[in-house]
Amino acid sequence: MATALQQQLAAIAANSTHQLDLKAQKARHSKSLLFESREAASQGFDTIYQICIEGFDELCMLDARFTAFSRNIFSEQSKNEDRTQMTAKENKDLDKTIEGFLGLVGSRLLLKPAMKAVEWLVRRFRVQDYNTETVLLTFLPYHSSHIFPTLLSILPDTLPPIFRFLQPYVASLQSPPRHAVLSAAISNQGFFAALSQYVLSVAKVGHHSAVLLGFWASITAQAVNGMIDSSRSGREAIRKQREEDLLLRVLPVLQSAISIKGVPELYLACCMIMTILVTKASLEDRVLDAIMEAIAGVWTPQTAEDGMVCLAIISEEKESVLLPESVSRALLSLDNWLQRLQALSHRYRTGKLALGLALNLSASSASIAVDERVELLRSLLDSMLSEAHTLALFESLVAGLAESEPQGRQSTVNLLEHIGRSDSHQRLLQQAAERIGVDLRELSLQLLVESSVDDAAEKGMTGASSVRMAVDDDASSDGPSFSGLPELDPDHLSLLDPHNNHIYEVYLPWLQGACSADNSSPLFKFPPLNQKSDSGIPSYFWFLARVWTSSTQAAARVSALQHVVAGTSTFVKAGPDRFSVDIQDLLPYLIIGLSDGSPEVRKLAGEVCGLVRKMYDAIKAGPSAKTQKRSRQNVYGLGSEPVQHLSAKDAETFLDLAILPVLEDCALDSEYIGRSLTESLKGSDTITPANDGKQHKAMKLSLRVELCTWLAGHVAATPVLQVKSKLLEVLNKVGKPASDARKSVLIPFVKAWVAQDADKLRKSCAAEALQKQDLDHLVMESLSYRSAEEVSTLQSIAVGDTNSQVELRALAFERLRHLWHSMNPPSQCALVDWLLELAAGDSDEQGNALETLRNLQYPSSVLVHLLQTLPSAFDLQDEPSSAKKQRISKADQEQTRKPDLARVNAALRRVTVVLELVEGAKPERHPQLLKALFHMLGELHHFKTLLGSQLIYLQALLLGCLLSVVNGMRTNADAANIDRAVIRADLIVETVRTTSSAQLHNTALLLISSLATWAPDLVLHSVMPLFTFMSTTLLRQSDDFSAHVTDQTVSRIVPPLAASLRKRGKDLISGASELLLSFTAAFEHIPLHRRDALFRHLVQTLGPDEALFAIAAMLIERYPTDERVLPFVGSLMAHFSVATQVRALQQFLDLVRDALKPKRTLSDIVLALGEKSAEQVEQSVDHLLQSLGELMEDVGLRKRVAKEFASSADAAETLRTIYSQLLDQTMQLSRDLASNMVLGDAAASMLSSLLGLTPTKDFIESSAQLMQTGSDETRQQVFRALEARVVQAKRGDVALQRTFLEVLPNCCVFVTQGQPIDVRHAAVACIDQIVDKYGKLDRDAVLQAAESVAGDAALGAQDASLRIISILCLASMVDVLGDGFIPLLPTVLSRTLDYLSEAQEAPRLNHQLQSAVFSFANAVLDHLPWMFSDLERALHLAGQALVHPQKHDGDVAAAKQFCSLIAGKIRLDTLISTIDSTFEGITNLGAAAAVQHLHILRSVQRHPKGELKANAQPLFSILLKAFDLRRTKAVHVPDDADYSDVYPLVDAVTINVVLKLDDSVFRPFFVRFIEWATTGLPKKDYEGRTLRLTSLFSFAFQFFDRLKELVTNYASYLIEPAANVLDVVSPNNARELSLLTEVLRTISSSFQHDEQDFWQSPSHFDGIASPLLKMLTKAKFIRVTEHVIPTITDFAAAAASPDHHKVMNTQIMQYMRHEAAEVRLAAVKCERGITERLNLDWLALLPEMLPFISELQEDDDEHVERETLRWVRQIEEVTGESLEGMLQ
Repeated sequence: MATALQQQLAAIAANSTHQLDLKAQKARHSKSLLFESREAASQGFDTIYQICIEGFDELCMLDARFTAFSRNIFSEQSKNEDRTQMTAKENKDLDKTIEGFLGLVGSRLLLKPAMKAVEWLVRRFRVQDYNTETVLLTFLPYHSSHIFPTLLSILPDTLPPIFRFLQPYVASLQSPPRHAVLSAAISNQGFFAALSQYVLSVAKVGHHSAVLLGFWASITAQAVNGMIDSSRSGREAIRKQREEDLLLRVLPVLQSAISIKGVPELYLACCMIMTILVTKASLEDRVLDAIMEAIAGVWTPQTAEDGMVCLAIISEEKESVLLPESVSRALLSLDNWLQRLQALSHRYRTGKLALGLALNLSASSASIAVDERVELLRSLLDSMLSEAHTLALFESLVAGLAESEPQGRQSTVNLLEHIGRSDSHQRLLQQAAERIGVDLRELSLQLLVESSVDDAAEKGMTGASSVRMAVDDDASSDGPSFSGLPELDPDHLSLLDPHNNHIYEVYLPWLQGACSADNSSPLFKFPPLNQKSDSGIPSYFWFLARVWTSSTQAAARVSALQHVVAGTSTFVKAGPDRFSVDIQDLLPYLIIGLSDGSPEVRKLAGEVCGLVRKMYDAIKAGPSAKTQKRSRQNVYGLGSEPVQHLSAKDAETFLDLAILPVLEDCALDSEYIGRSLTESLKGSDTITPANDGKQHKAMKLSLRVELCTWLAGHVAATPVLQVKSKLLEVLNKVGKPASDARKSVLIPFVKAWVAQDADKLRKSCAAEALQKQDLDHLVMESLSYRSAEEVSTLQSIAVGDTNSQVELRALAFERLRHLWHSMNPPSQCALVDWLLELAAGDSDEQGNALETLRNLQYPSSVLVHLLQTLPSAFDLQDEPSSAKKQRISKADQEQTRKPDLARVNAALRRVTVVLELVEGAKPERHPQLLKALFHMLGELHHFKTLLGSQLIYLQALLLGCLLSVVNGMRTNADAANIDRAVIRADLIVETVRTTSSAQLHNTALLLISSLATWAPDLVLHSVMPLFTFMSTTLLRQSDDFSAHVTDQTVSRIVPPLAASLRKRGKDLISGASELLLSFTAAFEHIPLHRRDALFRHLVQTLGPDEALFAIAAMLIERYPTDERVLPFVGSLMAHFSVATQVRALQQFLDLVRDALKPKRTLSDIVLALGEKSAEQVEQSVDHLLQSLGELMEDVGLRKRVAKEFASSADAAETLRTIYSQLLDQTMQLSRDLASNMVLGDAAASMLSSLLGLTPTKDFIESSAQLMQTGSDETRQQVFRALEARVVQAKRGDVALQRTFLEVLPNCCVFVTQGQPIDVRHAAVACIDQIVDKYGKLDRDAVLQAAESVAGDAALGAQDASLRIISILCLASMVDVLGDGFIPLLPTVLSRTLDYLSEAQEAPRLNHQLQSAVFSFANAVLDHLPWMFSDLERALHLAGQALVHPQKHDGDVAAAKQFCSLIAGKIRLDTLISTIDSTFEGITNLGAAAAVQHLHILRSVQRHPKGELKANAQPLFSILLKAFDLRRTKAVHVPDDADYSDVYPLVDAVTINVVLKLDDSVFRPFFVRFIEWATTGLPKKDYEGRTLRLTSLFSFAFQFFDRLKELVTNYASYLIEPAANVLDVVSPNNARELSLLTEVLRTISSSFQHDEQDFWQSPSHFDGIASPLLKMLTKAKFIRVTEHVIPTITDFAAAAASPDHHKVMNTQIMQYMRHEAAEVRLAAVKCERGITERLNLDWLALLPEMLPFISELQEDDDEHVERETLRWVRQIEEVTGESLEGMLQ
């Protein structure tokens, strides 16, 4: 082995640069990528540089990023750089530069210029040595290329650990195959991590290439696949751990990779790897969700499709369908996300992804507008979700709806009503509801699709089809045919006239059919559509306007506008001379066209707007006034009145400033026209650019007012609901300019709208693909707060005065609620009064009014107004008689005013509503309400008097509002201005006094508490009645709120009360005794979980130094029998400091001493002792003293006291002072009460507890005097306290070790005859603990103590308990002293065994003494086994312990432990001789003793084989005695059932011994065993010989069964005995039958394990064959199928010889002709068994069997005959031939 010096030198040599070794330097210089070694060695750096710089320059021309390296590693200076001369920092900087260059050049390594550039790094900077990992990772993507072996040739001899897999290929200079790289990536974590980090670092700086990313992606994907496969083996826990390791290795890499921006190839690679990972590994949903969030969080428009594919695959692997919220947002933010998802669905399974997205959209928390969500869901339902997925979506929505609160269902209901209108969706919705057992009607879900609408739609389709056919016919015929189309009324030429609605419904399908046939031109040649109105506009213009604003197909809308463009162009071309028309009534419809969803429609509408503007230029020369008049009369027919016509100039201005400048934007965005028009009508200051490049300012206010009126007129007049909807959206956002329009036009329109039939409106909306509810909202929103008429109209609609529809009434209330915040205070007061009248009255709209009131935000002035206008109780009484009648009538003078109950109830309803509103208005923000609320509290007391009711709800509301106001004053700046005189504490107290509501009590107390903080002088005079009240009510409540109320009451009222008492110079405890009594009296009623916190809070508030002792004493004295009180007091005190606790104990003791005085002071006040008799006072004091002692014994307190003594000197000194005072007072009290038979014991007990309170050292010093002067009981207490301290002490505490060992001799002083038994017992127990824990540190002291304990004063004492503790103490001393205990052992051992014998012979067994003796004996066996002199006696006593009638489990365990120690500790020869000598005596004790004795015998197998062989003969003698137990117990114990477990144990013990012996030792014993069994008894003792043979064969069976073929030859000794048994055994004798069973089992086992052809020997075969087969003749007496036939079958298998088989078959067939049917049946069954076992080997004797089979088939016994038939079928199955021919 190399020395340390040699190892150091080897390490230096390995790292040496060999600067002085020229040969080594030449070898390094010769390493090259371009040249042979010989040529490279001859090149200088100048030559190399010239070659390499050429390649570098070419690289710079290819990629300018390389030029940055011309200033460092490719500069002229680089020729002179030597890495061996550079500092570590310089080398580190150089490494960074080289790594950057290699990352950039990696994509071009197959180019010659790149190799030249890398050659410079190899030759000059030796990158193959200093940057080996980076170089290898750069070249690794080209591992199969010709350049890689060249790289391998220049690598250093020792590769980095992660590249050790390349070592074989370095040696052979061959390219590593791909599977080698892949294998390394799977198994080598370092290589996988290094490759990934390299690729990611290159990609981050943008130096990546497709080659590098493709290589990494393919290797990583396959590696992840391999890692997953390798993790699937092993147990479940191992597999799970492997999967977790895989995730920890792969996921961080993928997370880093996917977060790199600008590398779409890397994103695609990550998606591919993640797909493999999620499809093959068993990942939890939370991991899959995190992967999905990572994918969706970083995708770009270029990578979104790849990401969506990955998301779809991951969604299919998830158990939960829901998607993470961020994933849903990312999907919805994509352009054309639905089209992309549809495209993916053709190639991948996207069902769960679409379902998850739909579920996320349906969630009420989704941050998407409701309308948008509806459209998105409709799109998903129509195009992406299968029926199963749609059903799952509906199930989720309905289930969530059923589980939600009724008030939170509306959004989901609306959503389902929008998306569930189709028949298929309705069916699925009903199916979903049935699956989860929900009734949709109970959820207020009405998905009704009007049948009339369906019929109309069906008729429309039919009409469209017929029109399409007609148009097709027209196109194919010579001329158009317009048969079937109705004519227009000359007075109603406009199809915008509501009079012509039915004609429009006929024309529209015609147009749709024409557009489908691409031949709509003939339609407009129809004469009725070419009639001109008075305005000069053809009728088809109005028809087309209605078409392009409808919900018909886009082609029809485009076609309509194309014709308008053509017609308008005709007007423009015709010039003003021929046409003078005003087309301004088309402008609202063109605005709707500009907002169409189709870009083509918007484009054409803009084109028409431009042509209209040109028409106005032409109209200027015509009679405009005339056209205006005609136009106003003809467009809407009789409904044209609301439309106020614009002048041509105003229309031009409107076009120029509001329409034409935004046409291009409108073509791009369908919503733009609405926003732009709204801003124009509002009069924004923005400047709108025109098409000619000029700038025009906003329109004047007068024009905007006219435009609003004009548009409002069209809203009121047009029959097209789409036009109404879009124009209302614009007008509703316009403020003041639209006020006149609202008053003059929209108010009448709204009134007319709300009065229409709701069903007709719903059908009309459905026909135009609108939701009536949406249109109703727009109609209601057209009314504002700006005029009283509008508000009045909304109020009329809300209450149904205008015959309004029911659903519109709720919308009216909702509109009023939205207008509320814009109203001024007078208007708000008027509105709230109106709403309050409805809410408090009996109106049908009471619910809506109340809901509206609850959703308003009230200023302080309105709330004050509401409270001040509430009715007074005085005003609600009947008027009294007149003064005159009062003067005359005495009865009238006595007459009282009676309440008007109807008015009172109405007033209370109003009060209730107002108080609820005040409560919901956050009254803490409105301090101005304080006066009105207190006034209302007084009024409520009057109401209570009038009605005789407590009005709990109203009082709770009112007190809650007051509490909020008072709490808010602490932070409200306006609180200083509030007049405190309005506070009425007496009203609050009266409220508490006169009500039984716990909730009301809580609120009132909280209010008093808050007032005590804000205005204490107003409430302190009334707190004591409140605390008395609390003790019977509030403190007994278990809810958290009651606890909060109590805490607030205590913390806010008690401090001012305590301050007041101190101010008056009064003792706190005396002054607050009533308060303390209230809490202590309620203790047993306070819920358990509240007690500790409540009393702790009370103590902290009053001050623990003053109040803790009083509360503790009051609780203990008041509940003397409650076991829960004392632990509670202990835990309560534990919350405070140690000094506070000890001081409280001192104050407690002072209180007790005061109670013992003739004239009591504080104790009478706190404990109420003045009301008790002298005997009761004594009982109370006794209980207090005992409780005080128990408090001092608290373990936690003692630990804290010890810690305090060990802390700072000041704290320890303070505590020591208090403790010394307490100790002095306690000792004085103990002396004073020594003569008191009752209190003396309690005082002594308390003193003992107090002595245990301090640390050990202080305790010992304090107890010295007590041991000298104290009583025997005191000494016992001191010893017990010392014993407890020893138990709790730590062994490693050096100070305590010394302290306790010094105390040991002092303890021995009290182990004398002169001391009482109890004192000696306590002293010995203390000695035992000290010796056990610290005795080994001072053996001399322990020996002296042992002599004391072993003497007559302890071990020799007559007291049993003292003997027990002495024996246990001596056992501990044996463990400590070991050999040192030898002088005492003989005497002590003899005496302890005597004690054990006496205890077992006593009428009542002393279990503790018996256990102690065995413990001592075990200790002796552990440490002094050779000194155990009386082993036989001890064994006998152990056996007696096992069978003692009074034994218990502890006795048995102790005796067994002692016996097991004997077996392991005593020498083998001594042990065997002891077992032999005690065998008969112990086994005669009973079965349990015998079993244990055999277990001791069994333990000899643990001794070495040599020792066993040396003691084999005495051991065999014992075994023969054990085998003879079966005989001896049968003789002496007729019913030996108790010994049934003994006999198998004898066999097992013998087998265990046999396994330790060899054949030379055991065979003689086996022969001896057989002789012992067969000839060891006289022949006349037949039963004894039978039992011995049973033992023999029982063991033999175990012997053969355990050792199998190894001992088959031992069967030769058993042939003769077995044959004799088979010949002479009588089946009528139970014991002989048992012997027969054992014989058969034994020989059967031998047959089964014969692998040496033992039984094929004729001598062996003949000896057993005949007796065994003869057993078939006894079939009448025994069940041959159980053992006989299976044994014969095994015998036939073992005697595998044709001759032997023939002999057996011959004898068996003889029995087939036996006169007994049972024998014949047994013979047949035996043949069947052998046939089944041997098959054809046995059926070779079939010819001999056939005659017997024929006879048996006709046997007289039917059982024999049936069994023979079974045998025949068995033979036929084996041979495959029928025996029918052979048997004939």
